[in-house]
This record gives sequence, C-alpha cells and structure tokens, in this order.
Amino acid sequence: MIARLDGNRRTSTALSATALACAATMLCEVTVAAQTIAGTVRSGGEPIVGAVVRVLELDRVVRSGARGQFAFSHVPSGWCTVSVEVVGYLAATRTVHVQGDTTTLVFDVRPSAFALDPVVVSATPVGRTASNEYQSAASRSRVELLNSAGTSFAEKISDLPGVATRFNGAASARPILRGLGDNEVLVLENGLRTGDLATFDPAHATPIAAAAISRIDIVRGPATILYGPNAIGGLVNVLTDIVPTVADRPISGTAVVDINSVNNQYAGYVNSVFSGPTHAFHVSAGGVHAEDIRIPSGTYVDPASGMPFSLDRMPQAFDRSSEVGLGYAYQGVLGSLGIGAKHYEMNYGIPGVPPNPDWSTVPPTTSRISQDRNTVELRGFLSTGGSFISNWKLDASYNDYGHSEFPTVEDSAGVSAPQANHFHKREFNGVLQARHTPLKTVTGAIGLWVDVQDLTIEGDQPLGPNSRTTGLAAYAYEEYHASARTRLQAGLRFDYDKIQTRPYPQSSDSVFRTINASRLANAVTASLGAIHRFTANLTGSVSVARSFRAPTVQELFANGLDAASGTYSIGSATLGPETGVGLDASLKGTFADATFEISPYLNTIDHYIYAFLRGDTIENFPVRQFAATRARLGGVEGSVSVAPVPRVALRASADYVNAQDTQRDVPLPFTPPLRALLRGSYQDGKYFGVLAWRLAARQDRLGDGDTPTNGYAVMDVGLSVRLVQHGLVHNVGIHCDNVFNTVYRDHLSLVKDFLPQPGRAVRLTYELLY
Repeated sequence: MIARLDGNRRTSTALSATALACAATMLCEVTVAAQTIAGTVRSGGEPIVGAVVRVLELDRVVRSGARGQFAFSHVPSGWCTVSVEVVGYLAATRTVHVQGDTTTLVFDVRPSAFALDPVVVSATPVGRTASNEYQSAASRSRVELLNSAGTSFAEKISDLPGVATRFNGAASARPILRGLGDNEVLVLENGLRTGDLATFDPAHATPIAAAAISRIDIVRGPATILYGPNAIGGLVNVLTDIVPTVADRPISGTAVVDINSVNNQYAGYVNSVFSGPTHAFHVSAGGVHAEDIRIPSGTYVDPASGMPFSLDRMPQAFDRSSEVGLGYAYQGVLGSLGIGAKHYEMNYGIPGVPPNPDWSTVPPTTSRISQDRNTVELRGFLSTGGSFISNWKLDASYNDYGHSEFPTVEDSAGVSAPQANHFHKREFNGVLQARHTPLKTVTGAIGLWVDVQDLTIEGDQPLGPNSRTTGLAAYAYEEYHASARTRLQAGLRFDYDKIQTRPYPQSSDSVFRTINASRLANAVTASLGAIHRFTANLTGSVSVARSFRAPTVQELFANGLDAASGTYSIGSATLGPETGVGLDASLKGTFADATFEISPYLNTIDHYIYAFLRGDTIENFPVRQFAATRARLGGVEGSVSVAPVPRVALRASADYVNAQDTQRDVPLPFTPPLRALLRGSYQDGKYFGVLAWRLAARQDRLGDGDTPTNGYAVMDVGLSVRLVQHGLVHNVGIHCDNVFNTVYRDHLSLVKDFLPQPGRAVRLTYELLY
C-alpha cells in the first residue's frame, strides 16, 4: 500500500513539474507585445478606495488605491473587459482595445442601494456579468458574506434564490441547489476539487474556513461541460487566495475578524501580499475557535428514545480550525505563473443525544471529527498571440487529506471518544484550457481535464473499500455572436471514469480484505444556450444540457457503520451512471431603480442515486441505503428589487422546487419547502443597514425517511460602516441573526426532529483592506 501511495505522489509531482516546465518554456520562447491598463475609480469627482477592479480575459484582480488609482502591467495587445465593483455603488464594465504603451480608463460609478450585474467568473471560460450568463448565476463578495447570517459559508449563501443548506451543526453545513446536493453539486476551491470526503456523509465537512473566502460564485443548473461529473445540480466555487496576484503597490492584503455570540466564536484571517514589478509573495494565516451552538432554552425530546433533555446549546456542536499558507507568483510580458500551498486543520463536533445518566438505554449519539488538508495549487496563464490559440490557462491542485472519526462512548467507566475509522485521500485535479482567437463571430475554448483520487479507509469501522478513481475528459465550449443582441452557445464533453477497488488484508471488514472490483463509465455530455437582449433593460436566456455522473465508490460498495452520523450505510454494486437533461430559462430586467429576475427550470435524471433510511437497524443503528430511481426536479426562482428613494432598497425573492420520484410516483426525500426572503436595506458609500425576514412554508411532501416540518419566519438585522483613512479601508459591522430567538426547524436539518436551528446570534465583524 505504501508503495502504491508513493507512486501516486510521484505521478502527481511529475505532472506538476512537467506543467511548470512547459509553462516556463513557453514564457521564454513566445514574444507578445505588452502594455499597461491604468485608471481611476471615482464618484462625483471623489476617488473610491478599495474598489475591486478586474481584467476578465486575464483573470487578474487589483484594488483601487488611496487616490482611486489602479494599474495592470504586462497586458497583451487586444480587446479586454475591465470591471469595477464596490459596495454602495453600481457595478461598471468597460470593453477597451489595448494598444500603445498605456490605456487609460476613468470609472465614474453611481451611488446605489444595490449592485447591478456583479461579475461571475465560474460559469463560462471567461468571467462576465450575471445578466450575460446563459444559466442562473450569482456572486457574493467577502463584505456581503460578512453581512450575511450564519457562521459557515454554506449558511451565508442560503438566502439566495434556489440555494438552501443541509445542516448538521455549522461546521458540516453544505449547500443544496434546487433540491440537489451531495454528489450532484460540486463545491470547488478556485475552480478545482477540494480533495475532501464531504459528500460521503452528512456529518463530513468541507475544509474551507469562511473568513478566508474572498468571493463565492454560485451556478444553478447543470455545469458539467467545464467542471465534469458531480455538477448535475450546479456548483459553488469558493474563491480564496492560495496563489497571489501581482498588485500595483508594494504591500497589500486583507485582515478579517468575526466574533459571534451564538457559539462564542472568535475567527480571524490575514493575508499579506508583497509585490514587486513582476513578482508577488504572500503569507496567510487564520483560525476559528467556537463552542457549542446556542439554541433557545427548553426541553427537547429525543425521538428515538422519547427521553427529554433540558438544553440551551446543541450538544457537541463546537468547531476548531486553523490554517497557514504561502504563495508566489510571477507576472511577465507573456503571462503569469504562480504556486501556492496551504495547510488546514479542523476539529469539530457532530450534535446529537448527549451523555446522560441513562446511557445504558439511551446511549449518546454525538461524535467528533478531525481533518487535516494539505493543498498545493498551480496556476499559469500564457498569451501566445498565435493565429489560432490566443492564450493557454493551466489550473492544477494536489490535495493530501486525512479524516478521523471519534464517536462518543459512555459506559460504567465514564465517557470516552475512541477512534472508529480513519480516511486518507490523495487527489490530483488539473485543467488545461486553450482559448482560440475569434473565428469571425465565433469565440470559445477547448480543454483537457484530469482527476485522480486514491482513498484508504482504516479503523475498527471501515465504511468502504480502498480504491482509486480516475477521471479524464476533453471538452469544447463555443459561442456564436449572431448579432449585437443575440449570442448562442454550444458545449461538448467526453468523460472517462474508472473506479478500481483494492484488497486491504489489514481491514477489519472481511469483505474489504479481498474485494477487487472495477467499474468503468464513459459518457458524452452537451449543452446548448441562447441569450437575447430584447431592449437595453431586458434580457432573456435559455439553456439545455445533458449531464452525467458515475456512482462513487461509497454508493457502490459501502458496508459499515458511519460513526459520525450514527447510521449504517449500505451501497449497491449494481448502480449505474446518472444521466440528466436540464432545461433552464431566465428573464432579467435591469433598470435605474429596479431589477427583477424570474427563472423556471426542469431537471430530469435517469438512474438518480440517493440515500434513504430504510426503517430497520443493523447493530442497533438505522440503515442508510443507496438506491436509484428516475427523478424529476422542477421549480422556479424569482426576485425583485426596487429603490423607492435614493440609497434605500426593498427586495423580495422566493424559490420553490417540486422533486418527484417518477418511477414510484412519490416525492423525493430531503426537498426544501417553498422559501422567501423579504429585505429592506439602506446603503451608500459609507453606511449600510439591513432588516430581513427569512420565511419558509411547511413541508409535508415527504419522501422515504422524511418527517414533516413546520414553516417559520425569522428576522435578522445589521448595521455596518465603511471607513477610509490614509488609503486603508475599514469595514466594521454589528449584526443580529434570529432577533427574537425563535424556535424553528429547517426541513434540511439532520437533527431537526431533536434540536432546533441556532438561536439569537450577535455578530461583530471587521475587515481591513490595505
């Protein structure tokens, strides 16, 4: 086994070294003229400090300085799209032709209570504004995340239409998009796989700290052409600063502090970038210290035993994490090359029945999980100026991930937490993409994608066999500019996916000692889309996509107790690949003082794989069975925002999904109810205030293992101020989530039949941009 793992490491190292060597060779051999884009961001003649400025085609970002100035050096000749975003002002985008030594831009942004058209960088090969996407997409900045309710990144995006959260304590919260989650929704870091095991079980966390996130992109609906399998339901791309970018000042960076009363949380993160004309080096560090989550004081009854508990906190819902990172980047005439590394550790609890005097008849169901993740990320961009290929882009990462589970055990000797199992996963994920020069009115990209996973499971309660999963793919993504108002899109992708289990003689499970099975799945996926601008203010889009996902090793071969969630998981070796067809339409209106969007959708999935509670037990634990069926998920999302007076915005949004098992003609389990958000806010360049109501209807369309959940209405309030001093930006906020300490339960909570959602939370947030 050690020899195999060392071989995997050598293979990934060799791939990374080869990529670096090729990129370095190309940087040395190709000659491309380069210029500078420089400019200022202002409003009413006053400079705006800390605005985020992007060159979309080059995937480069800087922030405006003390005089509102910004600069991008080493920009190749040609057309570029430059965007500006800053809280309290309308987003702005300009397309410029770069030629000569310096191209100068002046952005005069207009104050607004809501930002129009933020840039989304994850839905297409080149970032663009949300109104120009073929699918429903959204983006949320760090400031917006700090102003959002919750502690985890999944909770902080759950007020977006179509985005819900599976809750099992804040640490393991995970996004649900349009009723789909786990292996149907990809959670990426900087567009690459995170190398974790978050989809194995609802108790498993995604090892990314909320304070370290600079931005989150959300794409709802199939996104398999660019990102491969596991994106049938969409993707959440978490953007962090593992690899730095060269800034236009010697020292720049971010510091974040987040304090929360609901779990006595103290979280912080700092990232400093030291830049020269062509080089950048960064160092980062952060951590979270949080205790058990507060809930409204009361008596809560364990549904399995009927035993009441007097509680004011979720038992075993603590969270501890820390991270450190280093990175280097070079920006030259021909492009850029960067590498970064991060070490992340996490130790968190899974809530459940606490230790108690009647442990012999009511055993505790809490547990603890420890994670450690080592990540190396490589990014390269090469402008060739060729007659066919205009630039190459390389993104790759290698993750070494460890995961151990410690269930709570109580007996006559007291309470202990022995290790039940240990997972060790190594994953290499890489994408090489080439954008071709425009062929008259056709633009696009072709790419190669690779993902290799090596998984070892050890311990007294191994959940599945050891295995290697290999994925290879090639894709093409093209756009046809039919007219000034109309664009068409087409994508095609071929995927190869192979799972090979490996016997492990030391396994405590007799089956896993000898299992030697393989599964091979190939598929062609495709997408078609159209977007038409009816007027300057009204845009419509439609897309249809065929998607594919091979079953995971867990879904095929699981056979064991998952201590963290307290269930006994059983796979099905006969499962075949999922294939889906998704239809997505959208109508968007953007006016001076109002916006609206309505997006109906339909997603049909053959051989849809899901897990459900069978109703029986093994070793006194409920059985969680994997099965397949035909599924149909259809629904609608809508939002409208108006500014009745300057700097004041009123927003209403809602979403609904109907998820049906069409093979048995019954509802699918674990489906979000009808939800809505009512929000009033005041926002200018300095002050921000918000009052919001999160609403949900009763969910009584129940699938296998579901129980009904009542509706709720929860109020949140917040105030923040943006202070600019000597070129520094201070964002200071105070927020209160669940103002009235309402006792409510969310249908997607794994512990809702026992425990409610978090109680009142007072949050203090601080962000420094320097």
